[in-house]
Amino acid sequence: MARSKEIAPGVGRLSRSAVYARRGLWKGLKKSEKPAAAEVASTKEVPVGGEKNGQKRLVPTQKAPRFYPAEDVRQPKKSRKTPKPAKLRSSITPGTVLILLAGRFRGKRVVFLKQLASGLLLVTGPYKVNG
Repeated sequence: MARSKEIAPGVGRLSRSAVYARRGLWKGLKKSEKPAAAEVASTKEVPVGGEKNGQKRLVPTQKAPRFYPAEDVRQPKKSRKTPKPAKLRSSITPGTVLILLAGRFRGKRVVFLKQLASGLLLVTGPYKVNG
């Protein structure tokens, strides 16, 4: 059962911090110890020819990138919100007369036909506008 029931789609009853407290994450979890992974050397010794060259060099095992960005580009945060079509109120049924609130035809009356999968409402308007 969910700890924070939704008041409306996408709006929880409890805040994130309240859910965190309810879940008891602050207690910490008992973790089993994993075997330590063998350390991989970051450098290796390479022999170098020539008498006066010191005979060996420490060379990094992984090459550094050739190009770096000129400026640090901030990555946008990943959204946790999932797109869902808005819940239609029960009084809106096919054939209901609605009044448009925004856009070029605000204030005009239209007839509701159906709600599309994307959540948009399909309407047909008066003859004056659509004829």
